[in-house]
Amino acid sequence: MLITVVALATFAAPACTGGGGSTNAFCNALRTGDNPLDLFNGYDPGNVTTASQQLQRGLDRLRVLQKAAPSEIRDDMNVLVDVAQQVVAALDPTASGRTPQLDQQSSRITDASGAVTRFAADHCGVDLTATTGVTPATGGPAPSS
Repeated sequence: MLITVVALATFAAPACTGGGGSTNAFCNALRTGDNPLDLFNGYDPGNVTTASQQLQRGLDRLRVLQKAAPSEIRDDMNVLVDVAQQVVAALDPTASGRTPQLDQQSSRITDASGAVTRFAADHCGVDLTATTGVTPATGGPAPSS
């Protein structure tokens, strides 16, 4: 459930991100890197070290997109980065065992994810559907190349 919510939210905290981004910068950032959903969906929860490293890469990718985001979706990106930070922190072996309360935030996460996904499709022509792990149309295994 935890990663399902994060996968939906793949797009932090009220941290300042500096100057504003732009639609052009955001679209360019989307096109020049990994789909964050792929990074969040493709991890192995049985291997905490590997999972933590992969989720950290996903968080780093979201931060790049957050910095480039225009004002229209800046708050949404902040939500998504915040959630990703919570998940990465929860997998830290030195963490105090705090589990993120994502169920309590599901509406906020879903709204932010939807806004970013729509913006990416409408303004950048980019589909942020995950491209690894499952085939979106059938839910079955992705075909191997």
